[in-house]
Amino acid sequence: MMETESMALVLPSSGIVVNLESEREVAMAYRDLRELKTQIAQAERVLKEALIERSRILATKTLYIDGVGKVELRGDTRVEYNAQEIEDGLRALGCPEDVIRELVVETVSYKVDGNRARRAASANPDYAKVIENAKTVIDVLPSILIT
Repeated sequence: MMETESMALVLPSSGIVVNLESEREVAMAYRDLRELKTQIAQAERVLKEALIERSRILATKTLYIDGVGKVELRGDTRVEYNAQEIEDGLRALGCPEDVIRELVVETVSYKVDGNRARRAASANPDYAKVIENAKTVIDVLPSILIT
């Protein structure tokens, strides 16, 4: 049994019903939601900053707020290491190479330059076959620009 989807959407921010078959209504709703999303992100940032400031003043990252509950501030730092400095320093101290390799992990990734692949494919039919066989096209939601 096949379900049919509704051709209307109720916007959660305003309660306005959008006819999904009307590109005008859809585009207007999309534009309005995009603007609302920006405003929400800005408000969220300001509220986070206010909670961070309160946690500093109260000297705690866990706040117990009546009517809200437990509010925890997490992920306020990120640790990054200088891999080369660790590798060189440990090696200078005589650390075994296998231990250094466990600590400093080499990662290699490859990416195809799509423009160069298209040029190679257009220049050589044999290359084109290899490139075409290795290509996967994935449908994604497009970005939408309204000016």
